[in-house]
Amino acid sequence: MSPNPTQLAVRASINAKHAVIDRSSWGIRQPVSSRLESDWNYQAIALHHSGNWGKKDPKDIEKIHMVDNGWDDVGYHYLVHPSGSIYEGRKIYHEGAHVLGANPGKIGVLLLGDYDEQLWDWDDELSASHVNVVNGLIATLIGHFPSIRQLGGHKEFLKGQDYTCPGNLILQQLAPMRARHGLSAP
Repeated sequence: MSPNPTQLAVRASINAKHAVIDRSSWGIRQPVSSRLESDWNYQAIALHHSGNWGKKDPKDIEKIHMVDNGWDDVGYHYLVHPSGSIYEGRKIYHEGAHVLGANPGKIGVLLLGDYDEQLWDWDDELSASHVNVVNGLIATLIGHFPSIRQLGGHKEFLKGQDYTCPGNLILQQLAPMRARHGLSAP
């Protein structure tokens, strides 16, 4: 299903406000949009991190999702680089593929890097500026989707399953982020 004029306008507004780098500007592979599900009734934002591989190039995420996993597109809606750049992943009017079995109604935001402190690998530092960029994006998303009531890390949406995503450093930021935006945990 093609997006309607309102959906296109909201996407353009979000992208313009945050100087989001359009998928067509950075992507190598063409999404198979005809096979993607529509989604517009957003109730939650799910935060993720790149994990132990700590990828910071959106093209690496695209390869993992579209080549290695065989998906029709990048699973996340937005990918936020530590530099503050925001990349568009899956267009906002398409259902994401980032919370196994529970994607409808959730906007997926990936913080590029490894934010799970472990003894056996090198982790990235979660800077205040990285968190501020994510907070700004969250505020804009809530402005466009007032039905958003929850903010959580990936693992919080998958209760009872053994996930570490989005990593302990991002999990530590969730309570202040929820308070700032008036959102609850999943």
